[in-house]
Amino acid sequence: MKLHDKIRQIRKAKGLSLTNLEERLVSIFGDKALRYNSLYRIEKGLRDARVSSLSQLCIGLGVSLKELKEGTEEENFTLVDVIKKRDKVAQYIYSEKAYAHILTKEKQPFLAVRLILEPQGKTKLEQDPITLGKFEKWVYGLKGKITCVVGQVKYEIKKDETLCFESNLPHSFENNTSQKAACIIVQNPKHI
Repeated sequence: MKLHDKIRQIRKAKGLSLTNLEERLVSIFGDKALRYNSLYRIEKGLRDARVSSLSQLCIGLGVSLKELKEGTEEENFTLVDVIKKRDKVAQYIYSEKAYAHILTKEKQPFLAVRLILEPQGKTKLEQDPITLGKFEKWVYGLKGKITCVVGQVKYEIKKDETLCFESNLPHSFENNTSQKAACIIVQNPKHI
């Protein structure tokens, strides 16, 4: 059973409509409560429920997280997710000289990658769609020197330096040195 089906099943078993559940959540969480449209999308499986949403649903439905996940595909999913080096999630290859290892699983609301740029390596030009909302990227230098081109401006990132920018702007990464370079890139929210 899917988690969203279990949420709907519990709500109906408790004799609550979506409107009743929304009212209950508003009385507990005020302005931060999940609203009807979000509840509807979660129950239909159109949106994954984040940890904060699951927490509200558990309180609103009067069940524990364990009870909510019991008998679902999510039953063994924990709130702590460890990915070992041997458990590679995926890899994205721009070219022979530019590739990224994806560091987060699909369930995460953000995307983290380790970008490796060989000497003279570069990524393609990227731009997250403005029509889908605001996206941000945070870059942390691990090794060497990476040039990040955002719009028309170039920024150099060295080891232990960071850069943050709205990734709705056109951007790319390049290594113009003779040494291998690497960085961590975190995109929030995830768009791939």
